[in-house]
Amino acid sequence: MGKNNTPGRYANSRAPSGEGSRLREGPGEAPLGIYAKTEAKALAWGFQVDQETGEILDAPADPKRHRAQRFALKSVVNRLLPTSRTSKCCRWRVPKQALQVHRSIEHGKAFFSGLQVCASVWACPVCAAKISERRRAELVTAVALAKSMGMHVKLLTLTVPHGLGDDLPTLLVQIRNAWRRTTTGRAGKDFRKLLGIKGTIRALEVTHGQNGFHPHLHVLLFLEQDATNGCVQGLFTPIWQDACTKAGLPRPSDAHGCRVDDGSKAAAYASKWGLESEMTKSHTKQGRNGSRTPWDFLRAFLERSEGWEQSAHLFRTYAAAFKGQRQLYWSNGLRALLALGEEATDEEVAAVQEDSALALADLDDEQWRAILVTKSETLVLDMAEEHPEALPVLLASILERSRRTPSGKPGAVSGPYCAARNRPEPAPGIPVT
Repeated sequence: MGKNNTPGRYANSRAPSGEGSRLREGPGEAPLGIYAKTEAKALAWGFQVDQETGEILDAPADPKRHRAQRFALKSVVNRLLPTSRTSKCCRWRVPKQALQVHRSIEHGKAFFSGLQVCASVWACPVCAAKISERRRAELVTAVALAKSMGMHVKLLTLTVPHGLGDDLPTLLVQIRNAWRRTTTGRAGKDFRKLLGIKGTIRALEVTHGQNGFHPHLHVLLFLEQDATNGCVQGLFTPIWQDACTKAGLPRPSDAHGCRVDDGSKAAAYASKWGLESEMTKSHTKQGRNGSRTPWDFLRAFLERSEGWEQSAHLFRTYAAAFKGQRQLYWSNGLRALLALGEEATDEEVAAVQEDSALALADLDDEQWRAILVTKSETLVLDMAEEHPEALPVLLASILERSRRTPSGKPGAVSGPYCAARNRPEPAPGIPVT
């Protein structure tokens, strides 16, 4: 296994021979685009990025822009993972259910009902937004409740040495085994007893940099009694180092393997976790110090920026390795202690529809096919929020445009996606001629 800063051969970091030619657009077919490209890496999507934390600092509150981004990135996933469940998400109809456009009475947000969802927090930008926002709300509530009960919360960040020769699925198994050893071993049990740890919430995150994929853990510790950051770090560092070596990993360094932050940092982490708020947390945040997130892979492909072919391969590698992994894990008994009730699965969260919503339009197969061919999903939702009375006119226009432009070239749709979401993708289960 390669060490940090050690050159090595990495099978997952280079696109296979010929892959670029398979991904290239045909003559006259522009890449799926969105917004004007930025000139500086620190200005991803036009926002200033904190190089220390990866946080987007001055992102305007523009839900429509964020929704457009998510659908644009989702269109890339459809191309890269064409046989996956995610490629069907928000495109395939649910059998024997009406396909409708709704608008929430409480929030005013529009959405489609009657479509299948994949509930993938790792590969689907659309589902990740909905699920991450629900999880973020639970984290914020958990931290607030714990403090009201007199508990203290710490943020524990755990990393392992990684190199270009590492196999990502193997690395994930080893990290999971290492964490398990910290909870089942005698030293780990003594640590929890000494500090009065009542529970933990563990989040799995990943970035990619010059040393390959970098999966790591963020753990919220709920303590019965307060302790300094240095005390917690000094006690847990050797436990983590021992667990890693026994799990087959290199020994984490004293300086970087384990870091502990106080309650304010823990609360800030919880409040900003999730895609919907600023597209900054977990695998949805901007990578720092030259590192990239899986979402950055999709952006590279979308914009055809330097290395986009390699980015396509890296996203496939990442998606295959993380499929089925749990992103957030609550320790046994913590939710009961905080009276938060049973945790909903990702599938349950993704499938939830608002009860207090108005049905604005029923869509038949021909209309839905036209919306997909012209890439008008967000255009329909924007209109439903702003001028619902104009939906019939808009749907008629979309239908007519799809009939005139079966190839997706002349009269292509325009809008917040910018350059060219103009290549028609057949809707699975709804043949497109």
